[in-house]
Amino acid sequence: MCFSADMSLGLGIVGIAASGVTFLDKTETFWVRAARAYAIFHFSLMEFIQYFAYPVADQCGYGANFYLSELSTYHIAMQAFAIMPALATYSSDKSALKHATIIGATLSFLFLICSFLPDSWQIFDARPNFIGYMVSCLFMGKYHIGYHISSAFGTFVTHGSLFALALSGFLWKNNWKISSYHLMMAIMTLFMPQWVLGVSTGEAAAIYCFYSIPITISFMPYFKHFFTVQNYANNPDFSLKS
Repeated sequence: MCFSADMSLGLGIVGIAASGVTFLDKTETFWVRAARAYAIFHFSLMEFIQYFAYPVADQCGYGANFYLSELSTYHIAMQAFAIMPALATYSSDKSALKHATIIGATLSFLFLICSFLPDSWQIFDARPNFIGYMVSCLFMGKYHIGYHISSAFGTFVTHGSLFALALSGFLWKNNWKISSYHLMMAIMTLFMPQWVLGVSTGEAAAIYCFYSIPITISFMPYFKHFFTVQNYANNPDFSLKS
């Protein structure tokens, strides 16, 4: 199986359409619709980055590859702000969306700060092959575009961007369905490509973005009754007010 630029473009377009449909769900409040639609839109943008990266893959450190690599860095840093609030919209806790937005924004701010700090600053002198002490570059892997992201404290950014997001969903009342689904998918889509396809972490993370469209489509209106706890499904209230 081989992925391609055209597949990335197609998934990006599908993601934008799904985001629009989600935002037009008039049965939900504005902030719920906005949070869910933005989560889908955010990952759609990564597909477009990958589409433009294919022609310049491996041209590390200059030109379009350099700018796309920087854009990827900031995009990954903003995942917490994109996903945490969307997960919280399925909770019966009326303050969950507000609190998740604050936590997500704080984490994303910290990840962004790490991208500007010296990348030689690492936890226990770790040398990960995805985010950490390296030159930012979009490279051509065995099956897919892969990432090398330069950042201080790469282990913190990697695990915060991939696993803390799903785990955050368990903080909120009656929110275990959507949280369990996203945690399972985060684990499967990062490690399964490595185990099955034998790719590096950086390429596995890019394949994670390939899967992220079907993952985040779980935020679409068609699936909300499945992911909402049944005793609360018929009476949702997700006000931003505490």
